[in-house]
Amino acid sequence: MADLKKDIAASVAVGLVAIPLCLGIAHASGAPLISGLVAGMTGGLVVGSLSKSQLSVTGPAAGLTTIVLAALATLKSFPAFLTAVFLSGLIQIAFGKFRVGGLSRLFPSPVIRGMLSAIGLILIMKQFPHLVGFDVESMGVEEFSDTDKDVEGGPSGGLNTFRLVALAVSSLEPGALLIGVLSMLVLFAWDWGGNRRFPTIPGSLVAVALAVTINQLLGPGLAVAGKHLVRIPELSPDNFLHPDWSALQNPQVYLVAMTIALVASVESLLSVEALDRLDPQHRSTPPNDELVAQGVGNVISGLLGGLPVTAVIIRGSVNLAAGATSKRSAIMHGAWVLISALALRGGINSIPLAALAAVLVHTGIKMAHPKNLKEMARRGLPQLIPYVVTVTAILFTDLLVGICVGTIVSGCFILRNLHVAKGFSVRKSGFITQIRLHQEVTFFHKVRLSGVLESIPPGSVVEVDGSEARFIDHDVLDLLRLYKDQATNKKIEIIFGGIALMDSFSDKQKAAMQDEYERLLRNNQAWVEDHGKNDPEYFERMAVGQKPTFLFVGCSDSRVPAEVITGTEPGELFVHRNIANVVSLHDMNLMSVLQYSVEHLVVPHIIVCGHYGCGGVRAALSSHSFGLIDNWVHPIKKVVDENQAELAAISDADLRERRVIELHVLAQVRNILKTPVVQRSIAKLGIPHVHGWVYDLTTGQIKDLKADVNLEDDLHPVFHYQYDFQTKTPVGKN
Repeated sequence: MADLKKDIAASVAVGLVAIPLCLGIAHASGAPLISGLVAGMTGGLVVGSLSKSQLSVTGPAAGLTTIVLAALATLKSFPAFLTAVFLSGLIQIAFGKFRVGGLSRLFPSPVIRGMLSAIGLILIMKQFPHLVGFDVESMGVEEFSDTDKDVEGGPSGGLNTFRLVALAVSSLEPGALLIGVLSMLVLFAWDWGGNRRFPTIPGSLVAVALAVTINQLLGPGLAVAGKHLVRIPELSPDNFLHPDWSALQNPQVYLVAMTIALVASVESLLSVEALDRLDPQHRSTPPNDELVAQGVGNVISGLLGGLPVTAVIIRGSVNLAAGATSKRSAIMHGAWVLISALALRGGINSIPLAALAAVLVHTGIKMAHPKNLKEMARRGLPQLIPYVVTVTAILFTDLLVGICVGTIVSGCFILRNLHVAKGFSVRKSGFITQIRLHQEVTFFHKVRLSGVLESIPPGSVVEVDGSEARFIDHDVLDLLRLYKDQATNKKIEIIFGGIALMDSFSDKQKAAMQDEYERLLRNNQAWVEDHGKNDPEYFERMAVGQKPTFLFVGCSDSRVPAEVITGTEPGELFVHRNIANVVSLHDMNLMSVLQYSVEHLVVPHIIVCGHYGCGGVRAALSSHSFGLIDNWVHPIKKVVDENQAELAAISDADLRERRVIELHVLAQVRNILKTPVVQRSIAKLGIPHVHGWVYDLTTGQIKDLKADVNLEDDLHPVFHYQYDFQTKTPVGKN
């Protein structure tokens, strides 16, 4: 019930905005005003009912105004044009049935994001004049340069978006300005808290209601004049036109129909995909089904005397901002347009355009948020440049031209990596689908990957393995992220593994790596020759056997070589190294080394050596997950947990990390002393002595932590063992 209330309120908000947009687009298209309202009703009632998009709103689109103008000039008859609209709907239905909609996946992510930001900027600049009462340009115009049809009551005189903003600043209407500013304040106040207190009432409705009230209270002196109000024309049967079927003999009709079908399909698919990205519930719209719905809408609109319709991102964004939860809002918005035209004409005509402009400006501010630019900049130039180009091109031309320009620029970056792309492979086993990404996954794999993902039935488990991938295009990553968000609704479990971006190695780098390898062999040869020259019997003695004095348990870090930092020769240290010098009873490698060194080599000393700046310790201190490594560094997290009071008292982060490293080493000393093999040797021989060291990378010095751990006093009795040295069997201490 709460969602239904939200949808009803959102439908009213969208309907109020849609009415002047429908009228303005009809005027800018050179068509009868009633044709704009017919298209708005059809888009809501017909397309809204058939579409599977939950947030998009369909109606006449500003992007088609130039096409409609050119078509009317070519066909010289509005009824003939309606025939072309009817045919364009049939073509769109055919597009959907032949599954042409999948091509919408070819539009790159920065172009889609650029379209959203550009529409936001256009809303701000195009609606600002209406916000302050400068209603020279028809509401709903989006192109940068105005035509004569775009201007109310006269020639354009070379007007464009920037000139209109400048003229509006110098031509303020006090009443409209007051209503526009108050409406904006209401909308932002609703964002800051009003929507939490009244979640089912959109701020746009409150702003419009307040604007109408203020306009009535101000009186004739200060009130917004009639020219600044919504103006729905009177409806009469004579105003409705129908297709001229004799125009089917005119070849130009088919060319116009194909043009409308192509442009309307592209704009609809782009708008729907953009709204799916904004959908807080992460729902997905099947593109081919959308084409069929849009086609039926254009068939009906043409029959009833309406303009061609498309899904419109502006109305969809208003719908989302107003709190819509399902397509019920789009359907009801069409009903409100119809009811308003038939029965509420007087009330609707009392709404100031400044209030509706405020709603659109507020929506534009959200769509053109600076965080979009920051996100694209973070992704790098291959994403940032197409985004900026798309925004700029749309601002200075129109929506479709800008999208084409942005797509071309984005394609240049994509083609750079296309020749090395390997794609992906799919293997299905029962309800498990495994997708293995190959070395190069580019934008051109997005369509096929999208098809594979969409074909996976509910209840499946999807494993995406990117361990072999060196490059994954951001569009593919966006597709995977979007699919992950939507998988929950489809009851699909998705698992990602090994997905990372890795740079390819150049020939020069490969040669350098090979040289480094061969250098080791050369160094070995030089070392052999040097020792053989100074001590001819050196290697013969080494081959006899080993009797080291120390077991050295250290970190695998390449900057902490045991023999180098201790100045020892081969044969003096028995060495075991792992990440962060962890002593774990579950590590069979270390436990085997420990037993061999204590029982067979009888080392008198065991040294646990950590080092400051240890990456394993930093991983443990981080809140990030590192996959399998998390299991290994978990004991370090336990050390931090057990010493919270001491560590909390250290305010300096670097000093606190150094103390964690020391405490970790001391904990590993205790772990060694807890082992039966070490306790047995100590009980029998009095050795080994266990020491804790920390090596300082910045000075090269070793710090002895003086790990004086007493078996009897410092270890819990549960870790104490006694031995029967005749049977050599450990028994529990009484």
